[in-house]
Amino acid sequence: MKKQVCKINLPGIGLCALMFLFQFTIPLEYSFGQVTDDSLWPFSKIRTDINSDNELDYLGEEVTITGIANIGTGLLHEHYLQAFVQNDSTGMSIFAMQIDTPFKPGDSLVVHGKVQRYSGLAEVSADSYQVFSKASRIPAPKSLKKAIANPSEYLGMLVEGDGSIIEKGSTYNGKYLRISSGELASGTIMVYVSNFHKLYNQFNFDVLSTGDKISVKGIISEYNPEFPEARTYKLFLRTPEDLEYLDFPKYYMLLIIGGLVLITALIIGWVVVLRNQVDSKTSKIQQSLKEKEILLQEIHHRVKNSLAIVSGLIELQLDSTNSDEAKSVLQDSQTRIRSMALIHEKLYQNKSLSDITLNTYVKELVEAIHSTFTEYNEAVDLKFNLDEIELDVDRVIPCGLLINELVVNAFKHAFQKDRQGVLEVGLLKENGNIKLSVSDNGPGLPEGFDLGSENNLGSLLIDTFAKQLNAEIDIKNTEVGSKFKFTFPNN
Repeated sequence: MKKQVCKINLPGIGLCALMFLFQFTIPLEYSFGQVTDDSLWPFSKIRTDINSDNELDYLGEEVTITGIANIGTGLLHEHYLQAFVQNDSTGMSIFAMQIDTPFKPGDSLVVHGKVQRYSGLAEVSADSYQVFSKASRIPAPKSLKKAIANPSEYLGMLVEGDGSIIEKGSTYNGKYLRISSGELASGTIMVYVSNFHKLYNQFNFDVLSTGDKISVKGIISEYNPEFPEARTYKLFLRTPEDLEYLDFPKYYMLLIIGGLVLITALIIGWVVVLRNQVDSKTSKIQQSLKEKEILLQEIHHRVKNSLAIVSGLIELQLDSTNSDEAKSVLQDSQTRIRSMALIHEKLYQNKSLSDITLNTYVKELVEAIHSTFTEYNEAVDLKFNLDEIELDVDRVIPCGLLINELVVNAFKHAFQKDRQGVLEVGLLKENGNIKLSVSDNGPGLPEGFDLGSENNLGSLLIDTFAKQLNAEIDIKNTEVGSKFKFTFPNN
């Protein structure tokens, strides 16, 4: 931004001595009074344009002004004197090609120079100035809303207020925000920072977006190279502290949202990759399990067939022997083999290769044994009281063999061909236990019956299988026969 060069004429020795006396021997108010009476120019007179031809009536006139600085030296420009002074009603820009004496906001100034206009702005090109710091007082800011409504009345004055950003941009010599005070009648104003500003890089407009609400404090000025065709009023920010965020800036909100989106995308991507890896591994595991299930089903099927062959061989042996005792032993072995074969049949028919529906298995096993004793088909009625229970194969085998021994013994010792028999089988769940019972309406157990007797293989097997199930045994004669009851854990 090129300014007109003004030569500074230093006062003579006598004037210097006089000003020294003004500063240190005469009260400030009295000194100002003397100057005002002699030659002080009001700011409004300097801006006079009676015929409205955009030419100042006193352009080039030597003037003396006084006022309170509302900005310090070296901010708007590091080398030139570019500052503003104001009184209660208006303000004035002052400019010089060098800074003689630094001053700060609140210092009183007496400025001598010529009236000039720069890109529409009326100002005083200072030949000399004096600084009075003893009476420093920072001017109270005026209302930004009033300044936006009528900026020409607040030229050179410090204003403060809130507004919403409606535009953000940059020019060849600076950057700006255009804000609105929120009242349609008051219009808008440009908040401006020149690239000659000492703290230019500290004004971070990048974090601001249209719609953000801010609080600003600055000096109303006028600047437009196209003057008089166009007039532009601006609010010059002095320091970064003159701009504050009233709400959380959208920029930070977008950064947070963008970060969350990025993190979410990374998590989703990671989950998708992990899911694909898991699906691939799961597919391989499922394929392996399927192959093993097929293999186990085939094994159970083959075992069942092998046991059926053994049962068939025993059947042939039964047909070829005439010994009743041998036939009885072979029949007992055959029923035990069928009991185990039925378990393997259930396993390869089930979806699960580890658990069997115990109630279905028990019913089919008892009915199979019943069909084996053909002479009792009509003489014995079967009754079932079965709860639905799933049991693992390791316990189904001893349970099935136990039932096999109980039912076979009942057919051998409890029933007669000329008397209607009843065989009741119970399987109940109760308090985490399984209660298995087999009862008949036969003559009952003989006195001195010992389940663990080594003289009776059937009794010995019953005791052995009950121990494998960790079952409590309750055997007793009833009014109509005998009852075997076994209670073992469901787990």
